[in-house]
Amino acid sequence: MVPNRDRVLDLVRENDWSGGELARRMGVSRTEANRFLNGNRVGGKKTIAGLIKAFPEEPLEQLFIFPQMEPKNN
Repeated sequence: MVPNRDRVLDLVRENDWSGGELARRMGVSRTEANRFLNGNRVGGKKTIAGLIKAFPEEPLEQLFIFPQMEPKNN
């Protein structure tokens, strides 16, 4: 599971938030939030937890990209 950066950027724009405001709502440093927004960091545990905290109403399927599970055939 990785954050859907494009969707997060859309939400930040819709809410008219700065990187600092996103960081405050996520509970992470401004540096951490800006690295994610600029594409320099994919997202770890803190980023994932912070995005859920910042956007509690957003469906997880919109906020994150889930890996495709392929059935195992033997």
